[in-house]
Amino acid sequence: MTLTTQLRSLLNDMRPGASKPTVKWWHGALFLGAVSVIGRISTGSIKDNKEQDEFYEKEKTPPWSPPAWLFGVAWPLNNIALTWGGLRLLNEGKTLKNRNALLALQGVHWLIFMTFGWAYFRKKSPVLALAWTQADTLVALSSLTLAYRDDRKLAWAYLPLSLWTSFASSVAWYQALYNPDPYLETEPLAEELPELVS
Repeated sequence: MTLTTQLRSLLNDMRPGASKPTVKWWHGALFLGAVSVIGRISTGSIKDNKEQDEFYEKEKTPPWSPPAWLFGVAWPLNNIALTWGGLRLLNEGKTLKNRNALLALQGVHWLIFMTFGWAYFRKKSPVLALAWTQADTLVALSSLTLAYRDDRKLAWAYLPLSLWTSFASSVAWYQALYNPDPYLETEPLAEELPELVS
């Protein structure tokens, strides 16, 4: 099966009415809306990202760090893929030997997602943000590995999060090392790196 065929099949499965699932696509949409609202509340702001963007922009970040607006693109894509994966697990995954582990890992991911804003933006803690990011990376890679063993189509649901959190971990490590942490009352753990880009 080619990559194009696999992606086409994945998109067909996402169509409303593609099969007769117990948990419908709109259940997933409601769930995704709810966790997104809870995540926004945990940041301390529901209406505006401006304060969060400004905080991120003021932090010392590595040269490879993405602009703040990219998070607003990456996370909806990650979460749509994970919601599709959750629906597939609930509707079609009853024969998968790793189903319960994958559902538990989904639960851990959503808890991390909903509380990250509290750790990073509300507490302004790059060290806590690193811990949350590393935990989510471990969850994503574990999910990808477990899903790939049983259902390769399902594994696609975990690929975007695995790639994004792996990349974000490098940014989080840099921020934790080179920024003070007001919440933990620590100074930067490392000296400034020499300029990597002239």
